[in-house]
Amino acid sequence: MDENVRVYDFKKPQRYSSDNMRFLSVVSEEFCKNVNLFLAYELKKQKIHCKIEKVEQTNYDEFINLIDKDSVIAEHAIQPLVQDLIYQIDKTIALTLIDVVLGGDGLLENYDRNLTEIDKQLLFQSVNDFLKRMYVVESCTHREVLRVHINAGASKKYPISESVLIAHMKVMYEDKEIGKMRFCEPYSCMEPILDLLETKKLFRNKNQEYDFEFTNAIYNNVCGAKVDLIARLGKSTIKVNELLDLKVGDIITLDTKVDGDIELDVSEARSFKCRPGLIKNKNGVVITDSVKKGV
Repeated sequence: MDENVRVYDFKKPQRYSSDNMRFLSVVSEEFCKNVNLFLAYELKKQKIHCKIEKVEQTNYDEFINLIDKDSVIAEHAIQPLVQDLIYQIDKTIALTLIDVVLGGDGLLENYDRNLTEIDKQLLFQSVNDFLKRMYVVESCTHREVLRVHINAGASKKYPISESVLIAHMKVMYEDKEIGKMRFCEPYSCMEPILDLLETKKLFRNKNQEYDFEFTNAIYNNVCGAKVDLIARLGKSTIKVNELLDLKVGDIITLDTKVDGDIELDVSEARSFKCRPGLIKNKNGVVITDSVKKGV
């Protein structure tokens, strides 16, 4: 037998190129970064993060065997050329995402409850927000969620031998794994744009346009945010019996001087030094210095 002959597994046809796999790897990594930004800056959940594990080429049958029956399946499109791509989310991640979107901390004791129609709508909106930030190839306009299934068995089926490209991602709470997410891209769906999945083109467009637009979006959102400013005249310590005896006219000595600076907090963070005064018959402060981090 010729040593150069390779064994071909007909159950796992290799129809995607190595560049196609690199393309999905880069796009999936960017997707994780966007999810992490959303969790950290919009939901203030820095302890929850996701990262890509690997990208592999296999068949649809193996993908189905990988996922749990109660997984959430978001079928999405890259309009107008690509339809019915698969974004799979473990139920544990779905419940965690719903909890943090509703103001929770993402720490759940019970992952067994059934997902409701309200949960389904929350997931639809959240997943759509995540996907619309992803890279879109030329000749396509945008990504969008088509359907969300809260049971993997209800999603669209493909032939078991269908070639698929899978990007495996995991979501962590600090060092503890919450669950897995996967992009599954069947060959029959991606075939119309395979020639456009070039890594070089992705990097060029990303540097010229994508990062700039995303940075501008963050900047514009931050600029429009409202923050609370609190000027603290000073502080003092008294005993409980003294507190109980307080009455109108009593004087409390503070730890600040009459001609000294006071603290100005921005969103409960000590940020500036200032001096109090009057501005057109209203109390006000004049900023005298900034407070360095760690002070």
